[in-house]
Amino acid sequence: MRFELTEEQEMICDVVRDFVAKEVEKKAGRLDEAEAFDRGLFDRMAALGFTGLPWPESDGGAGGGFASYVLLLEQLAGGSASLGAVLWAHVQLVTWPVYRFGRKELEAKYLRALIEGRTLGAGSLPPRSGELPPLAFALTAKPDEDGYVLDGTQEFVFNGSEADLFLVYANVEGEGRPERTTAAFLVERGMSGLQIRPVTRALGLRSSGMAHLTFDRCRISAGQLIGRIGQGAAIAGETWAGARYGLAAMAAGLAHGAFQAALAYAKERTQFGKPIARHQAVAFMLAEMCAAAEASSLLARQAAWNEDKGLAYAEPSDRALAFAAEAAMASTTDAVQILGGYGYMKEFRVERYMRDAKALHMIKGMDVWAGCG
Repeated sequence: MRFELTEEQEMICDVVRDFVAKEVEKKAGRLDEAEAFDRGLFDRMAALGFTGLPWPESDGGAGGGFASYVLLLEQLAGGSASLGAVLWAHVQLVTWPVYRFGRKELEAKYLRALIEGRTLGAGSLPPRSGELPPLAFALTAKPDEDGYVLDGTQEFVFNGSEADLFLVYANVEGEGRPERTTAAFLVERGMSGLQIRPVTRALGLRSSGMAHLTFDRCRISAGQLIGRIGQGAAIAGETWAGARYGLAAMAAGLAHGAFQAALAYAKERTQFGKPIARHQAVAFMLAEMCAAAEASSLLARQAAWNEDKGLAYAEPSDRALAFAAEAAMASTTDAVQILGGYGYMKEFRVERYMRDAKALHMIKGMDVWAGCG
């Protein structure tokens, strides 16, 4: 078994590294501080082909597959996890279910625009299929003439503050037993009855454009339905199965970034006549950080490779996120510790890494909550 990257994947990594170094890192801290979503950076990612990387060329994509996509996501998160979350939500929470479950009319209307990045998609974290009761959806859809009327809320929607298109999950009234009533819909920005409230004063992922959506008799056409009535929980579950390895790749990027920042500092900072990197306690911390980052990356890549090859990827994706989220939390915390007082200051990026890692760690914890109650 060979673990080397293809020539194309090496080129992708070079392009992403250059983009992060020249356009992302200089803005990431300011955007985080201001809780600002930079649509220009998303447009640049679209122009560079990031939004289309995993999709077939026949649909307007680059044909790179998801194994290449997670490499991109990892590099991106090392510069800004918020920007990584923007791409992740667009690709895996919105474009993926439209590609996988959308009817031909829906694909014709939205898919190519999503793949090319001309339309920005927004989605929330779906509950796991079979783990949460359908009534956990806080949004209802009532059949009305040739469409549906949406009422209720969809909370913590990534890209929600700036998106053009929202993917939401709802219970459909009057369709039989509760477990048969779930459905997924696409809702365009500007629809009457849709209110968008940006999430502010968050701990991490502060420039990912997260928002709460409120629907008050928001009328949509029947053509906005993804798949069929009764398929919403299944769509949510399959979407989340793949989305986990995307989050794992982001966590790997944070762990790598924290390790690199801590290593650079530890080589420069001297104590008792030698760099602190040569003190055994710090050296052990750095070694564990490096190993955890590499393992996280490999686990995410394995799950993505499985999806590309048509193999089972839900369990590998579970394992990847479970390990990588813990690794990112531990590594970023250790990085703050190694930098000491500097690690506690916003002038140094490791405190932002730690806050963003906690967001991923909490999302990973949703799998625990899903089995309760």
